[in-house]
Amino acid sequence: MKKLSTKKSLEVKKRNKIISIAVLCIAVVITALSFTSKESINIDQHLYSQNDLIFGNKYAKVTIVEFFDPACESCRAFYPLVKSQIKKYKGKVNLIVRPVAFHRNVGPVVAALEATKMQGKFWESLGTTLNYQSRWAINHVANVDLLYPYLQDIGVDIEKLKIDVKNPAIAESMAQGALDAKTLKVLKTPTFYVNGTELKRFGAEQLKALIAKEVSKAYPGK
Repeated sequence: MKKLSTKKSLEVKKRNKIISIAVLCIAVVITALSFTSKESINIDQHLYSQNDLIFGNKYAKVTIVEFFDPACESCRAFYPLVKSQIKKYKGKVNLIVRPVAFHRNVGPVVAALEATKMQGKFWESLGTTLNYQSRWAINHVANVDLLYPYLQDIGVDIEKLKIDVKNPAIAESMAQGALDAKTLKVLKTPTFYVNGTELKRFGAEQLKALIAKEVSKAYPGK
């Protein structure tokens, strides 16, 4: 006898269906970009979006853009370093993060993070999500239901969040992020740009050197 679906399972299926549709729409659009030369595109057009939130001084002349996956261990490891650089340069450097869903089942987590913006809790939620990464992303497989309690602990209204993730604007934001990452040929996370210059050789010292170089250019003699 077929087991009847519960209300909760139907809601989960509906939420996952919305995210799946967004991903499928992306695939149709980005196929034509597969052979586009990276040098021939307007990088700034794909680095920034109207939904971006800025961490740090919004008037800073140096901006770090990070494409990250919430389930990425390297993203978690580098996040404190990036924040320390912003603190080091005292108002000269800020940060924009562009979430992408590369790991298995991480789409709902990205959607949840996007939805926390509607509660003014994005940066706090991002820190919590990375801090407890090992609790909700087990063996690199994400489970958003395991993340909810930690978000609730920092004051996120989970019931509102579950409604907000169904907002078409969330799917559109995720689609745009995935499209921009594909256009820029972002194949791994984290991928960093500093004032539009990509970090070619990945590493902590290399990132710090690139930031220092761009700060020197933006604030000569200071």
